[in-house]
Amino acid sequence: MERFVEHSPMAVMARLVMQWAIHAEPVGDALEHDEHEQTREQLFSMTVGAMASIEARLRRPSQANTTMPAEFGVLVAALHDSASRLRAAWGRTLVRDSVELLLPAVRPRADERVSTAAGFRLRVLDGGPMLRGMQCAGGDGCAQAAPVAEMGAYPAQTSGVLPVYDPELAMIVDLLPYEGGYARERAFLRVLMESVRPGELWLVDGRFDANAIVSGWPRNGGTFIVAEHGCTPVYRELAEPREQGRLGDEAVYEQAVGVADEWGASLVFRRIEWHRSAAGSGEGSDAIVSILTNVPASQLDALEVVRLYHRRWSEALPLPMDAVSDEGVLAAAPPRAALLASSIVALAYNVLSTMMTVVGSTLALAARDMEHLPVDMAAGVEAAYGGMMIALPAENWRRYDRLPESSLCRILRHLAVHLDPRSERRKRRDDRASARSQARLRAATLASLLPDEAALYSAAPFKPHTIAMATRDFSSNPSKALRHASEALVMVTKYNRPIALLVSIDDWNRLLGEVRETSLDRLSLDYAAFEQIQDGPVAGECSLN
Repeated sequence: MERFVEHSPMAVMARLVMQWAIHAEPVGDALEHDEHEQTREQLFSMTVGAMASIEARLRRPSQANTTMPAEFGVLVAALHDSASRLRAAWGRTLVRDSVELLLPAVRPRADERVSTAAGFRLRVLDGGPMLRGMQCAGGDGCAQAAPVAEMGAYPAQTSGVLPVYDPELAMIVDLLPYEGGYARERAFLRVLMESVRPGELWLVDGRFDANAIVSGWPRNGGTFIVAEHGCTPVYRELAEPREQGRLGDEAVYEQAVGVADEWGASLVFRRIEWHRSAAGSGEGSDAIVSILTNVPASQLDALEVVRLYHRRWSEALPLPMDAVSDEGVLAAAPPRAALLASSIVALAYNVLSTMMTVVGSTLALAARDMEHLPVDMAAGVEAAYGGMMIALPAENWRRYDRLPESSLCRILRHLAVHLDPRSERRKRRDDRASARSQARLRAATLASLLPDEAALYSAAPFKPHTIAMATRDFSSNPSKALRHASEALVMVTKYNRPIALLVSIDDWNRLLGEVRETSLDRLSLDYAAFEQIQDGPVAGECSLN
């Protein structure tokens, strides 16, 4: 473990985050414990493989698709056939559960609230990846899928998944499968409505059937912001449009409208028009963006609604969202397991995003220091994970399934110190890091990972190869006693009575670096690990005088 913490800390962190994100309990009562462990380990391995597809997109963003290895599709199909018989839509459950389980890591304070949208939990549904032939085009029969010949570069693909993500957590919270055709679009909208929860604000961005969304939106406290694309809802004006302000030189108007739901009852919504200029819209003439929302004006005014809708949320994410709905991912698995294949990539996305959040918050990294972190992290996990699981088999990791969330958070913060993406020169300049402080941090990390062996690591200078003592009579042969001090601890005696202990300079430096914090009533190792982060740089070397 010490070697992997020193050379591949990202693999250790990825393993712990994956165990945290996937329940240790069996998927169903019909699944034996051993079978569940085997399924879980297989899922871990495929998640690590899925990180490679995300890393490939980060390295080569100009490539349209990511090619998954052939064995990925075979393993996903086998996993689908064995696990999905016990729980329908198991892949979506994995993604949604991972967000709930990892929430203490990305938001460690229980009282921490979202602040972007007046306390709402944001949910962004981006319809950009949806096939052109399956988008709402407006007019009569707009929900019908276009002929296959009009699907452009996607003649073979007739289904896919759309990720729903939380931009504040930078995590995928759900996956919505879709297929072409009018009936399938209605089924997709039913899945969307079933996913809405109270306290959520959904930003629906794409050419969806706005009429069906507005009329069928559940009345359970969830809110939405949707633009009028294609099928404009049939509404009646309840008030005249009134100007609410301007975004730059572009006016924003608002009016109350009534829309009949699918049962014939009248619902009241806010209709907001953003009158964009030709320069601002990027088009040849002025354009009007019409937005419908059920968010009360007391919580979000018209200008805030427009800002939320217009903001490019995906560009602020640390990882590419389109890796989940990639053609290469969907084509690698048979159609029956396509949703599970995308779910595994989404799970890998959440694991990587959680690791980045922990590292960034622990080390207080600037944006430029975070740029290369996901590539290095994903590549490091893929390179070291297989060898780590040979050296440290699965049974060695089961102890972490029983740890409380607070202990896992503490371990991740310890590991984050070893994932500092800054150059060695900058770390030495900014933190005055030395071999002594790095050894101390490594000892604290190992103590948190292996608490049962904490006493062994806290006494690192006195490991078996250095604990041997030699007894020399200093008065009779002082030079010989000094020579032996470079090889082992030397007990110095005079007239057969101990008077001193000789140690080498290296042992003395290790004593200063690793024992000083534990010499007074076993001071907390957590404080030792984060002393240089919270209280400023580590002080210089202590004088030997």
